[in-house]
Amino acid sequence: MKTKGKIIALLLILAFVSCEKDANNVKVPQFGHKLVVTSFISPHDSVSFVTIDSNERLYGDLSDTEPLGSVIVTISDGMKKIDLKKGNIQYYFRRKDMAIRAGGTYNLEVKSNNGLRADAKCPIPFQRNLNITADTVYIHHSNPEAGSWSELKIKVFFDDPAGEKNYYCIEGRMLDYNRFYGGYPYITDLHNEDEIWFSDEEYDGKRIFANSFSSQYNPSTSDSVKAVIYILNTNKDYFTYHKSLTNYSGGENPFSEVSPVFTNINGGLGIFAGFTVDSMVLRLK
Repeated sequence: MKTKGKIIALLLILAFVSCEKDANNVKVPQFGHKLVVTSFISPHDSVSFVTIDSNERLYGDLSDTEPLGSVIVTISDGMKKIDLKKGNIQYYFRRKDMAIRAGGTYNLEVKSNNGLRADAKCPIPFQRNLNITADTVYIHHSNPEAGSWSELKIKVFFDDPAGEKNYYCIEGRMLDYNRFYGGYPYITDLHNEDEIWFSDEEYDGKRIFANSFSSQYNPSTSDSVKAVIYILNTNKDYFTYHKSLTNYSGGENPFSEVSPVFTNINGGLGIFAGFTVDSMVLRLK
């Protein structure tokens, strides 16, 4: 019986091995070398950055990379055009070189001496006073094993400007000035309980509930505590790109529908988008 079992196992191994075949004469899709451009600009930034890279191969020798060559990056506001400076890993320009203005439109161009070209256009939303307000609630918890602690909840509301399509992102941070941290605040992100990316669809011109934030908070150990709420008023491409990142699927599940990442770069890949910011500071202690 043992001999019979060994023979069956050997036959199974040979069967599996015989199923393996070398794939010869397979035509690999031709690689199309493209520039990958990433940049987000805002009137609130004193320095603006542009990251330039190239796309990667999906087939063939993945270690075989194409050099970018010498790259020139320019930006124009319709009246003035400047060359960006080359940093360690990014290209950049300062506000004194070209100021990003709310309501303006900017054109970005990238050229490489190996023939690659890409360009994109970015409109900046107008700066709006969103009249941000917040309701705060302290919840005290007590547990015989874990002890007691306090939880801060912040509900944020704002006014949507009427008569225009708006896209938003909301973020919150806590600044804890504590003697244990010296003269610098200990900064943590507030936990958002709802979607941070949203539009004013069906809420044009209305008062909007933006999000609820929460954080564990112990005021007895802090000298001063502030919560800062930021609402970004973004252009449509900025919103669409980040929403596509949230929904992105690289196709790991072969039975799922692939959701690609949004791009607005002509002749290449990536994103060039902008935003303005309104904010509110809550002094908690």
